[in-house]
Amino acid sequence: MPSDYHVHIERGPYAIDWLKKFVDTALDKGLTEIGISEHGYRFDKGYAAFGSDGFRGEWIKKYTGQDIDEYISLIVEAKSMGLPVKLGIEADYIPGKEKELMDFLKPYPWDYVIGSIHWIGDWGIDLDECLDIWESCDVDSVYLEYFNMIEKMAETGIFDFIGHIDLVKIFKYRPTAAVYDKIEKNIENIAKIGVAVEVSTAGFRKPVGEIYPSKEIMSMIKKYNIPILVNSDAHTPEDVARDFDKAYEYVKSFGIDTLNYFDKRKRIPYKI
Repeated sequence: MPSDYHVHIERGPYAIDWLKKFVDTALDKGLTEIGISEHGYRFDKGYAAFGSDGFRGEWIKKYTGQDIDEYISLIVEAKSMGLPVKLGIEADYIPGKEKELMDFLKPYPWDYVIGSIHWIGDWGIDLDECLDIWESCDVDSVYLEYFNMIEKMAETGIFDFIGHIDLVKIFKYRPTAAVYDKIEKNIENIAKIGVAVEVSTAGFRKPVGEIYPSKEIMSMIKKYNIPILVNSDAHTPEDVARDFDKAYEYVKSFGIDTLNYFDKRKRIPYKI
């Protein structure tokens, strides 16, 4: 059941013809299905869950304006036509906004919800316009705060899997080796919760130039037997399933031979 569950179609219209371009690429590359997972912050109804009175709110206001009901209707229609698509969403975890997030997500028939962290407070850790903040911060402290947030995100029970779990490395800032001992406690606790983690090829297309997660984190995922998926974080049709050959090889190099797909919030394993 090879799939790609981290796909964004936001650069085009919510229309079947545009969606089919992503589906066709997936099928050409040997996938069985794809999951569309628009960013929650792009929807007007999501602002209470993702916005702020500071920079984060200002940034989101530049990208919001989409109608979530239009999005849902498109994927439901595509399913009814027999297109091999799943309905997902990528939702930023903002500590303290759990109730607003649950209220936002509750009305819709998700197949899965991706939990991601792109923000520490009003700092967009993966944004070019916030890059200067990295120059003046303690990298070890950032990693520890980020992975503590990842653990808290998993504990909420809101999310089915964690997106690009070490996105924090995107601009090549690395912690000292000792930090990984503390991160391992986060990963061990995440394993007890039962949430899955994605292996994302998007890292190959970012400044860091490597897959998410790193070998250090991947070793922990294997050690604690955390279920995984392989995804692309595609924003264009041509990036669907991009570098999946490398990702499968990477996963197998850790002795992992099982991936997962989702249906109506239920995780189902399959062998690769």
